[in-house]
Amino acid sequence: MAVIGTKKTLNLHKYSIKVNDFLSNWKIIIPVIFTFAGIISGCVGGKGEGKLFLRITDYFTSVILSRDITSVGSEFLIYLIFPIVFLIIIFFLGLSVFGSLLTNAMPLIYGYIVGCISYFLYTEYTLKGLGYCIIMIFPYGTLCLLSIVLCCRESINMSEYIMKSISKTTKFLNYGFAVYYKSFFRNLIFIVAASAIKTILEYLFGGLFTF
Repeated sequence: MAVIGTKKTLNLHKYSIKVNDFLSNWKIIIPVIFTFAGIISGCVGGKGEGKLFLRITDYFTSVILSRDITSVGSEFLIYLIFPIVFLIIIFFLGLSVFGSLLTNAMPLIYGYIVGCISYFLYTEYTLKGLGYCIIMIFPYGTLCLLSIVLCCRESINMSEYIMKSISKTTKFLNYGFAVYYKSFFRNLIFIVAASAIKTILEYLFGGLFTF
C-alpha cells in the first residue's frame, strides 16, 4: 500500500513539473495564441468584406500578385520591410513599463493580415490560391512569426526588467539593455532568411501562379 501511494505522489510530482514548464513558457505561448486568434479574425473579417480586409487584399493584389516590382532587390526589400515594422514597434514597446500589456497586439495584427490574405486567395482562386499559400506564404509567414514571437518574449522581459529596476525589487540575472539589443538583432536573422526564401520562391515558382 505504501508503494502505491509513493507512485501516485511521483506521478503528481511529474505532472506538476510539466505544468510549471508550460507556465514558464507563457511569454512564447501567448503570442502564438494571439497570432492564431488574428488568423481566425482575418478569415471572419474576410466573410464580411470590411474596409480593412479590402485594403489589405487590394494592396496584396496590386503589389504582390501582379509582381509589379522592378528588381530582385526591390522585391526582397518589400518582403523585409513588412515584418521589420512589427519588430520595431515591439522593440520600443519593450522600452516602456507598460509595453508588456500591448506587445501581444502585434502578433494579433500580424495574424489578422495573414488570415485576410489566406482567406482571399482561397475564396477567389480555390486550389490555385491554396497552392500559393502553401508554397509562397506559409514558409515566409512561419519564419516571420518565429521572429515576432521571440521578440515579443524579449519585449516582455525588458518591460519587466525596467519595472523591477524602478521599483528596486529583484532584478533579472544576466539581463539588461545590451542583452535586449542583441536578442533583436539575432532574431532579425529569421526575417532576413524569410525574405530571401520568399524572393527565391517567387522567381522559381511565381510563373505557376497567374492570377
